[in-house]
Amino acid sequence: MGGLSLKCKGDIANIFDYATVLYTSIWTARERNMNKISIANIGIALQLASSWTYAQHVEIEASSPQSTALSIYDTGFALVSELRRITPASGENSIRIRGLPSALEPSTVSFIPLAGAPGLDIREQLFRDDASSSGRLLERFQGHAVRAVTDREEVVGRLIAAPSYQEGEWSGPLVVLMEDDRAYVVPDAQELDYVALPDASRHAFLEPTILWRAEALMEGPQNIRLTYQANGLRWHASYEVILDESGSRAYMAGRMGIENQSGGDFHQAQIQVVNTERGMIRERAQPALRRMHEQSDTGPAMRYIYGVDEPVFEQAAVSPSPVHSYRLPEPVTLLDGDTKYMHYAVKHDMPVTRFYVYDGVRFDRFQRNRRNDWNYGTESHDGVETHLQFLNTAQDGPGVDLPPGLLRMYQRRADGSVDMLGEDLLLAVPSEGQGHVLVGTARGLRGERERTGYAEITPLRVYEESFQIRVENDTDETVEIRVVEHLYRWHDYEIVRADAEYETIAPQTIEFRPSLRPGGKRTIHYTVRYSW
Repeated sequence: MGGLSLKCKGDIANIFDYATVLYTSIWTARERNMNKISIANIGIALQLASSWTYAQHVEIEASSPQSTALSIYDTGFALVSELRRITPASGENSIRIRGLPSALEPSTVSFIPLAGAPGLDIREQLFRDDASSSGRLLERFQGHAVRAVTDREEVVGRLIAAPSYQEGEWSGPLVVLMEDDRAYVVPDAQELDYVALPDASRHAFLEPTILWRAEALMEGPQNIRLTYQANGLRWHASYEVILDESGSRAYMAGRMGIENQSGGDFHQAQIQVVNTERGMIRERAQPALRRMHEQSDTGPAMRYIYGVDEPVFEQAAVSPSPVHSYRLPEPVTLLDGDTKYMHYAVKHDMPVTRFYVYDGVRFDRFQRNRRNDWNYGTESHDGVETHLQFLNTAQDGPGVDLPPGLLRMYQRRADGSVDMLGEDLLLAVPSEGQGHVLVGTARGLRGERERTGYAEITPLRVYEESFQIRVENDTDETVEIRVVEHLYRWHDYEIVRADAEYETIAPQTIEFRPSLRPGGKRTIHYTVRYSW
């Protein structure tokens, strides 16, 4: 015996025709030398009434959303705000609200009567989504008429016991009480071909529905603002920068990607995406972890990133509260399962500045609270990084607030094709601010960092540490290299000797900027004194 194979949502097939009998995948196979049919996968057939009614009379149905606003957080959920219209009678009402996502969090549902509304007192609230599980749907039909079909016979009666359905498997018997008061028992639900459920829409809710028992102060139409939290909605920003042949100007485009796996549709929604501290820390950590794996054979380690004041791995607990929000300029229709990309920012012929950074320290053996460990911070690497910098102004850049996202950089060739240079996380860049990203390792440039002295001036109080940094330029052009040093032992420090000019660019961070001619080399020495 064969059946119609349908794409399933949860445990039950999608319902596409309320007036027909719907079959899920029913595959049978006769075992050799046996007269018994083995069912690999049981399906349920739903015979649905063409009209939508419920056993308990629902007096009022709220309108579909007249307007929708989504605030989508970077941690994977959204706050949904919908304007709906109801027309209650004076006194007690049963109100039904449909057109909701299946991933709705029922405990977060609330409403606000709009100005001028007579008011509504919600006494009870129930969220029902019976079709999300085959087992749940059968449970709803206990006490109601069903038709059970096996390879031997067909039985019509009242369902008095239903098998359970967990993790794609049926277990337990199905018991039908027939009209002649006989009980028909199917001990193993795997023997069933299908079960037909007449008038399914009268006894179950085949789409996510909120039911309210409410008291209205007076009759008449009124507007309400319904709000709730829904899971399964995510956003991410992505950017592409295409450098021209000179490398001094670029085309930049930013896109906002919205993913909807909430089990609901949102039509012409006003959308804002929200950055949280928790999401920002996670996004910052990923590129840093990748670079640390590339630089170290011992696994991930703490890393200072140029342009970020503090090490990204030091914050163990972060807040989910909003840090910044970004509003999309136009309404967007998001159907369930959609992933849409909207252009968020575009700039042609954008001036860019390329520069080079040698940030030589790495902490493969970093230990907290060991500021007087003589070996702390002595590991190093020789890679010089290429960074790109731009002004986010209306004249020179996109001129809008840019959310954090993955930026991919390309170099345009003379024939118009492009080569990929690298990718990195672009941190949030405010309008009128300055952004920069790491392109990759610079060719022809290298550095070397060596600790040349460590002395205890006052035991457990004052220490001095000396370093030598060498940088080399094997390219055919003059370059400036930004040599960054992190004074990681303590915030109370003093540079007691240095043979090159430097400036403080962040807390406990200084920077030298030597200029090297083609084939040139430069050595920098400095000594720092820590006191605590």
